[in-house]
Amino acid sequence: MPPASPARRRAARDKAGDGAAAPVLRLTHKQSGKEKRIATGFAWDLFLFAGVFGAPLFWRRLPQWGAVILALWCVDLLIGRLPLAEAATRLAEGALFTVFLALQLWLGFAGNRLTAQAYLRHGWSLDAPGNPGTKRVIERWKLAT
Repeated sequence: MPPASPARRRAARDKAGDGAAAPVLRLTHKQSGKEKRIATGFAWDLFLFAGVFGAPLFWRRLPQWGAVILALWCVDLLIGRLPLAEAATRLAEGALFTVFLALQLWLGFAGNRLTAQAYLRHGWSLDAPGNPGTKRVIERWKLAT
């Protein structure tokens, strides 16, 4: 008999309740039956690609943060069009780069938590709220279940 796949072993461990950590939160949508998995670690996609007009933020149902990224892009375009001295333009571009970098780092660390909160607000529910690892994530992220 072939060995069970890693996904099946993980599902069996989660059902048994002996999983020490919850590497992903599983959410289900009651009306449609869709399932969604949200990682509990660093959101690399947001860190690397949120600066691309905020596209991953809109896909994750975080339009307010996508709008912030778009607004920063508009400020960047405005800085290039304003008749400023070269030193002032460089200083403004450097400050804007710092803001972009800080925001993307913060989104990397907080993005998965924000995504889980957004999905829960939109009618999704946690699949296994009794799992000890899931309970820890709920407490750490202060999720309303």
